[in-house]
Amino acid sequence: MQAIDLQTSNDRFLISIDKKYIDKEFLLDIIDKIRIEYLAHKVDFDESIEDLGEEIKSNWWEQNKSRLLNRK
Repeated sequence: MQAIDLQTSNDRFLISIDKKYIDKEFLLDIIDKIRIEYLAHKVDFDESIEDLGEEIKSNWWEQNKSRLLNRK
């Protein structure tokens, strides 16, 4: 038996993994990351989302820089 076996059907990937090669928690973590990537690709953000992120960071810095830079 191979450590990892991948089969495909019309609409699915079927993955079989030998338990000796990977522990359950690590596998669940990988599956969760795949789910998050899938959701991120489904979101239809245009390029203005980056501008919004920069604006949020800039506003946060203006509100917090004196508190962070004036530590003694």
